[in-house]
Amino acid sequence: MLKTNQGVTLTSLVIYVIVLMIVISIMSVFSGYFLKNTKEVTINEVSKEQYTKFLSYITKDINSGELRFIKSGTISENEPYLIFKFENEKEHQYILKNENIYFLDINETIPKKILLCQNVSTGGTHPFEYSELDKKINIKFNINKEEFSTVLNINL
Repeated sequence: MLKTNQGVTLTSLVIYVIVLMIVISIMSVFSGYFLKNTKEVTINEVSKEQYTKFLSYITKDINSGELRFIKSGTISENEPYLIFKFENEKEHQYILKNENIYFLDINETIPKKILLCQNVSTGGTHPFEYSELDKKINIKFNINKEEFSTVLNINL
């Protein structure tokens, strides 16, 4: 009588290892796509949060009943600014410097400087521009390559 071999042969072991490697590589490709998409969603959400924070600061200044004066311009070639002056002599500034937008409260003993937006690009345009004639502030810039723009009406 012949005996049957019940063990794992070398051929079946090689086939199992190859199939396992294929399954692991497919899973790693899918997890790589998932992580990449998660990172992109996170960056987009951060951009929107930063823009919302910027708008909340600037609309608070615009809606203040004490707003007296608005001015926009550039400090140097790459540093545009927007200045709000109030009847109580307070002054708030928004400055784009080194790809960041800062809020400055000048009236404090030590000026308060708050970072509002990071990784800001303008594409060669002025990010915030006040029109004295129309009484409007045009806002347009990119955060993490996502474009944001709005027009704010001013009641002086």
